[in-house]
Amino acid sequence: MTTLWLLMPMGPLAPSQSMNAVWAARQAGVRHIVRLSAIGAAHDAPTRNGRLHALSDAELQESGIPWTILRPSHFMQNLLGAKAGEHLYGLFGDARVGLIDARDIAAAGAAILAAPQQHESMIYTPTGPESIMLDQAADEIARTLGQPVRYVPQRPEQTRDGLLQVGLDQWSAEVLAEYRVAYGSGWGDFTNDHVERIVGRQPRTFAEFVHDHREHFASV
Repeated sequence: MTTLWLLMPMGPLAPSQSMNAVWAARQAGVRHIVRLSAIGAAHDAPTRNGRLHALSDAELQESGIPWTILRPSHFMQNLLGAKAGEHLYGLFGDARVGLIDARDIAAAGAAILAAPQQHESMIYTPTGPESIMLDQAADEIARTLGQPVRYVPQRPEQTRDGLLQVGLDQWSAEVLAEYRVAYGSGWGDFTNDHVERIVGRQPRTFAEFVHDHREHFASV
């Protein structure tokens, strides 16, 4: 093995899990690590998930192993579980976010793994081509399905409580409520050309994403 794709699940133990993986990679002689981090990962990030990712990013950067870090924007796929009948929920409040299709994150990761030297010591923040509000997302889903869909904004505490009611654990529900506060402040309202720079093509639009997943949206 010469290259490693490093992905850890969100959670309070993520730094120790990442630490163990980097240690094992060093023992195995891995020559390049591509790490999937989180949007806005920093020691002063507005979410504990972002602050935990910052610890793991820093450890990788000081590991002595060549690295590349991806900090993608909010996944379009997260909205697959946000529709219930004619209602769409989400973490954006009334702000815009540069949503990205996870398939474009995968394409970027694959391109880096195929030619890691070209991306050594780079930190990318892949986004989609447009920054949109969730009422626009609801309108796009409605147009594609030919049926009403309405965005229902929620306060951060409503987001947390709703996630707890459907069985999410306390830590994750609280972190997603923190993202609701951050995104609602306009924190994710940006786009860039990182996918095009890595992959050589434009990332998918939200309209393309909805078209490709119309059967799922129609079933929930």
